[in-house]
Amino acid sequence: MSLFELPFTDVSKAPKQDVLFKSAPEDFQVFEIMGFEPSGDGEHLWLDVLKKGKNTQDLARDLAKHFNVDKNAVAYSGLKDKNAITRQCFTVHLPGKGKLIGMPVFRDVDIVNKTRHNKKLKTGVHQGNQFIITLRDVSDVEELIGRLATIKEQGFPNYFGHQRFGFDRSNLTNAMEWLITGKRPRQRFLEGMYLSALRSYIFNMSLAERVAQGNWNQLCAGDFAQFDWSKSGFVVENTDDDRCCHGEIHPAIALFDGNHQLPDSLAELADQSWFDKFRKKRFSPENRSLRIIPKGLSWTLPEEGVLQVSFSLPTGSYATSLLKEVCELQEPERKNTQYSPERHSPEKIG
Repeated sequence: MSLFELPFTDVSKAPKQDVLFKSAPEDFQVFEIMGFEPSGDGEHLWLDVLKKGKNTQDLARDLAKHFNVDKNAVAYSGLKDKNAITRQCFTVHLPGKGKLIGMPVFRDVDIVNKTRHNKKLKTGVHQGNQFIITLRDVSDVEELIGRLATIKEQGFPNYFGHQRFGFDRSNLTNAMEWLITGKRPRQRFLEGMYLSALRSYIFNMSLAERVAQGNWNQLCAGDFAQFDWSKSGFVVENTDDDRCCHGEIHPAIALFDGNHQLPDSLAELADQSWFDKFRKKRFSPENRSLRIIPKGLSWTLPEEGVLQVSFSLPTGSYATSLLKEVCELQEPERKNTQYSPERHSPEKIG
C-alpha cells in the first residue's frame, strides 16, 4: 500500500454524484484578483492577458521569445490551467525601451491592457481568483445546490488540491526517491516542488484529522487564528472568539517545519528512514487556514442537467477543493475514475 493515500476526508459522509468537469475550456474560467493597480511607469512591461487553452508557463516562454529576453525576465503571480479560459497578469523586464512597438499576437491570447510597472511580479502577490465553473451531466441539481448552500454558509476545508501532488502522486513519490537515493533532480526548481508537495500532504492529513474530529472549522488551543483573506493573525487564546463563527477569522496551523508533531495518521511515514532527511531541510515559516468561506458563491441553471457555479477564493486556495465537497469530478478522458488533474507544476492553480 502506498504511503501517500488520497483522497482526503470529506465533511459530509453522504455519497456524492458524478458530474462532468472541464469538458471544454469555457467550462473552467479563472480571473485573477490582483488587489492593486500597476504603477504606470518603471522598467517592467505589465500585460493583462486573457487566454484560452494555454497554460501560464507556455505563454511566459512565448513572451520571452517575442521580446528576446531571458525566460527569467518574464514573471507572473500564479499558475493557471491549460484547459480553461483564464485572465492573469505578466511582467516583462524591458528597461529603457521607451515606446513598445509590435505587441505579441498569439492564437487564443488577447492582451486586454498594457502599461508599465516598477516591480517584477512575484509568486502569490495577487489577492485571489474569481471562478466561473460549469458542471455538466448533473443528475440531481437540488442535491448539489443544497451542498453549495452549506458551503456558502459554513465554508469548506482548505485542502491543497490534488494537482499539488502531481499526476498519479508523482511529486510525492519523486520526493521520496530523491531523499532515499540522494540523487538530485535534473532541474533545481524540482527540489522545491517536491518539498512543497510533502509539506502540503502533511497539512492535508492534519486537516483531514480535524475534519474527522469535527473541529476543522473551530478554534482549538495551539491554533493560529488567521484573518479572512489574509496571512496575518494571532495565536489563539480564546477558543470561543465569536469572530470565528462570523467568518472574520479562521483556525490555521503551521505548515511542516521539520519540528512539529505529525498527525497520528502519518506515523508510518514518520518512521521511514528518509523522513529524517526531509526534517532537516530548510523551510519558510507559513501558516495556512483550515477553513475557507468563498466570497460571492452563487449558481445558475443555464440548461437542464447543467449547473454554473461562481465564487472567489483567496490566493493559494483551490476551486477543486471546494467542488470535492459537492460532487465527484469526472473529466471527459477520465470518466468513471477518481479525478486526477492534468500534468503540470504543482504550484497553486489560481
